[in-house]
Amino acid sequence: MRLAAALLTLASIMSASKGTSAQERPRVQPTRDVTVTYRVEGAAAQAIPGGTDGPLRVSWDAAGQRLRAAPERRPQAVIVDLPRHTAALIDDAMHAVLALPVRPADLNPLATDGARFTRRGLATVAGLACVTWAVEAKRGAGTVCLTADGVALRGEGAVNGRQGSFIATSVAYGPVAADLFSPPPGYFAMNFPSLGRLR
Repeated sequence: MRLAAALLTLASIMSASKGTSAQERPRVQPTRDVTVTYRVEGAAAQAIPGGTDGPLRVSWDAAGQRLRAAPERRPQAVIVDLPRHTAALIDDAMHAVLALPVRPADLNPLATDGARFTRRGLATVAGLACVTWAVEAKRGAGTVCLTADGVALRGEGAVNGRQGSFIATSVAYGPVAADLFSPPPGYFAMNFPSLGRLR
């Protein structure tokens, strides 16, 4: 469950709602399909069992507002569906999918905490231009570098007292396969408190 919490935290930050309370309002949701490979450090990496020395791949479905976050060389992935306010952990090793108990606030921390953004400057990350913003919210503070079309390329700071960071190492725009956001046929559905097989 520590892995699920780690991936869900990263996913929620990268797919935060568009609304903010600052005068300047950066776009924080990608406007088109994109797959980003990140290097994560600090609390985000340590929360994954055994740590992670490998990259994290995040895929975003712009039309459906769905996100998939999966550490490479691991059999697990977290899928977030923003319109439905749902999240699930898929485990390919166990052939199972676990519905994660989440609230809308868990998936949109920047918006629900009334985050404030302050523009800091320009940068280039993974070959793309982005604007660095200082972010202040009830649960933490830090910086994030966002492209004009809403892709988070770099971020660092503390959330609930835990320090961490991520940086994009590659960005690929283009259609993302729909089956990435659904468990494969025949996987067992594990819910709290009941278990059953997906139909």
